[in-house]
Amino acid sequence: MANVRSVWKFYWHPHTYPIKPKIFFDPAETQEISGKYRFGKGYAVRLPLTRYAIVIGVWKEAFDERIALTRAINGRGIKEDEFDWDTIRQGEDFENFEDIQ
Repeated sequence: MANVRSVWKFYWHPHTYPIKPKIFFDPAETQEISGKYRFGKGYAVRLPLTRYAIVIGVWKEAFDERIALTRAINGRGIKEDEFDWDTIRQGEDFENFEDIQ
């Protein structure tokens, strides 16, 4: 789990994207998998020219352990044709591979 810091109902934690995204503000959800099992919504604020971001948000509600863990492993569905899976598998250099040859 991320290294979450909380003050009252607000939280923040670091996040690393697998590739450098073009966006700087990205909606983000956080689900605790131990302790209070809180769920929060916020935004990932990416640091310029890096893959690193800080997620800042507000705790919305708490769940029991079973529901919290189920929510934490629930993946987001992405359609095959709407995402560049080769870039994820091969890295950013894969995009420019044809230009190199």
